[in-house]
Amino acid sequence: MRNILKFLPMLIVTILIVLFWIDDFVSFMIAIFLFFVSIPAIIAAIYFTIKSYRLSNRWQKGLFVWGIFNLLFFFTYLSFRLPTQRCSATLMAEHYDKNAKNMEEFLEYVDRSLDDSTSIHLEFEHGKASIFHVASKGDALMSCHWDDAEMKKDSLMRVVGLTRDEYDNIHSRLNSIDCIGFEMTKSHLNNETIINFRRVGMGMYSFILYKRLMNQDEKDNYMNDGQYIPYNEKVVFMYGGGAFGRQVFPNDEKEKFLLRHKPW
Repeated sequence: MRNILKFLPMLIVTILIVLFWIDDFVSFMIAIFLFFVSIPAIIAAIYFTIKSYRLSNRWQKGLFVWGIFNLLFFFTYLSFRLPTQRCSATLMAEHYDKNAKNMEEFLEYVDRSLDDSTSIHLEFEHGKASIFHVASKGDALMSCHWDDAEMKKDSLMRVVGLTRDEYDNIHSRLNSIDCIGFEMTKSHLNNETIINFRRVGMGMYSFILYKRLMNQDEKDNYMNDGQYIPYNEKVVFMYGGGAFGRQVFPNDEKEKFLLRHKPW
């Protein structure tokens, strides 16, 4: 029984890595909430792995193999998954330069697909709609993480005039520019659209793309607000810290980026 219990820390560590792979913020909150379980489990897993390296019996062999598996799994997470859960203004600049034309074509396609005087906020997670807000002159519907957007998407699409093919094409085109969502209002008065790039914890990194050059007041507002980093006269990087986070780019990133890059 005592030997079997030694495998429990290994299992907890494996579960933690899997959870971090799926959603680092939620996993971090779980790990903090269960601090007095997760930290001792990690320490015990390391201890049992080191102590079992002699492989003198089948229990030690099992512990050692599982420990090495967790180590390799952890390094795989650091190499492949962690980079997709991080973001910066520099990364956004590189991504925009690489995908600018495709982003413009994406917005043109969405604009053609929507009915006039409608607005939409659509975000995907793990291949499915996670946030789906729509509005028109005569109707408005909302869906979010806590309300199954996939179940309501047919009704939501009808509000803004999207067909199933157009919806699928929007999803495919978002994937092709490696972004997760967008917010658009179709109106001749509207000059900007938001493309959601990446979630990091509760924060969201997004691009604000202008159809026409922004005016001087808009330039001044973006320069003076820590939530925004202007990239040029038609592109702005935006960071939203979520319900509880600060609405500014973290780690003085705006100041550092603008020292290297002049938007106009």
